[in-house]
Amino acid sequence: MSDAVRVVITGAGAVSPLGRGVDALWSGLLAGRSGIRRLERLDLTGLDVDFGGQVPNFDPSDLLEPKQVKRLDRFTQLAIAATAEALASAGLPARFAPGRDAEATATIIGSGLGGATTIFEQAAVFATRGAGRISPFLVPASIGNMASGEVAIHVGAQGPSFGVVSACATAGHAIGEAYEMIRRGDADRALAGGSEAALHPVVIAGFNNMRALSRSGSAAAGGDPAAASRPFDAGRDGFVMAEGAGVLLLERLDLALARGATPLAEIVGYGATADAQHITLPAPGGWGAVRAARRALAKAGRRGSEIDHVNAHATSTPEGDKAELDAIRTILTETDSADAARAAAAATPLRATVSASKGALGHTLGAAGGLGAIATLCAMRDRRVHATLNLEAPDAAAAGLDIVAGSPRDQEVRLALVNAFGFGGQNAALLLSRWEGR
Repeated sequence: MSDAVRVVITGAGAVSPLGRGVDALWSGLLAGRSGIRRLERLDLTGLDVDFGGQVPNFDPSDLLEPKQVKRLDRFTQLAIAATAEALASAGLPARFAPGRDAEATATIIGSGLGGATTIFEQAAVFATRGAGRISPFLVPASIGNMASGEVAIHVGAQGPSFGVVSACATAGHAIGEAYEMIRRGDADRALAGGSEAALHPVVIAGFNNMRALSRSGSAAAGGDPAAASRPFDAGRDGFVMAEGAGVLLLERLDLALARGATPLAEIVGYGATADAQHITLPAPGGWGAVRAARRALAKAGRRGSEIDHVNAHATSTPEGDKAELDAIRTILTETDSADAARAAAAATPLRATVSASKGALGHTLGAAGGLGAIATLCAMRDRRVHATLNLEAPDAAAAGLDIVAGSPRDQEVRLALVNAFGFGGQNAALLLSRWEGR
């Protein structure tokens, strides 16, 4: 296939701490609702963190039999639910009939930690009850590719199927690689995104002990969980763990139009880079993120100054948010000098708006890029961008950038950048263009 092949998004599905479904996600973001609350049914004894972003009242029984629910890890269940919504919203059947459609449909759905909860629960069984009590479903439930594998089984997709793992950049990479797969002719359509369900005491302890998590919302500190995730705010003290899934249905434009589908947006660029710098800290100035965005822009034949809106990764960590602010400023001004860009932006505010969804959602790790992309699709559709929850005193590094705070804003979003970054210095950038019927 040539570079003339165009790829559009025709469906989207979400499960998030704001509820099940894209409507729950978007209405919650617009209303400034928080999905962060005290964690229930978890023994968090000895931890400084007792809150996170749980999907409320998730029940997959409309899609899965009781035996399936029992053997599938929660991250896979969330992925199946998001996929079902994506297919329905795209006007496609819940399951592909054998033949061309099935064979040309890829499933590229990743997870940062996979079935971590299943692993730790079964490790406890081994320690207390012995090897003979380990579930025979331990391995197929926990390995990271099982969201893709089980989704493929569930919907009858027989094209390429594998999981992407790049920590919190996972969904961004999954969507981007699916886009490239369609462009080169290895699939006609793809279900792509990320899913995560790792709210387990061991995982929380691991992030907490590396000082990555916010502690400000804990009961011991007398804090409010809903106010703990503070992207770009000077008072931020770490991210808030959350679970969720975001899945998109990508299609070749010509085939989508031929079946009468109305695209939600077009993917016009994708970039991926490595910082090659540090296992957790971003490169100074966010230069890995800058290079990823520039690659996406180059593929699209666009300039950073044309971007209307940025859905920021913005996890609410001190160093991560600062590096992303530097990166966004550099891209929007299209300069090779971060210092010059900062000076210019301080004098003249940039026209593009920036929103960070994690103030309301917390950090859904491997699913974050998928949910960020869906929020961006909704902004394009409704011509409205959501506010960044809990942003009260912007970091000094945000000077000159138009970060939406307080309340949503009406805006035409024709070209948008979606950022996704992960531990290991992994960066993904997606460039989305609003569908204008051409």
